[in-house]
Amino acid sequence: MKYCGIELKGDEARVIGVEKKGDSYSISSLAVDKFKIKDPSNQPEMQSFATTFQRFLTAGHFDVIGIKGRMTKGRFAGGSTSFKMEGIIQLMPFHISIINPATIRAKVKNMELNLTGCKEYQIEALKVVLTMMAMPLSGFVKTQV
Repeated sequence: MKYCGIELKGDEARVIGVEKKGDSYSISSLAVDKFKIKDPSNQPEMQSFATTFQRFLTAGHFDVIGIKGRMTKGRFAGGSTSFKMEGIIQLMPFHISIINPATIRAKVKNMELNLTGCKEYQIEALKVVLTMMAMPLSGFVKTQV
């Protein structure tokens, strides 16, 4: 089963691909592991992000895709660019799950993380994947819309 974890931070979408085999997993080698938006008010740039990201998800043949949720209010609220990216990703023809950060913390609290092949900035995206692996698959299996 192939998983894709996504963390939206500032003007970047940080991604990781993970393949699960039995009780173990390995981090997939991806051609691109982050997508950056320079000017979120530039429509062609946002359209390019949408096209590029959809190509990435299609080429990855992921069975399960999840995004780390962000707070909408308060001191630790996500920025406007990250919410624009989230909206674009959610409109793609895949089943995309938003995973609450509290759920992620609870699920990975006692896990031993295998960071082989994982870059520092991909750790939060990996935690999204590990959370999805620890939950029932029924809500996560990819379906074309």
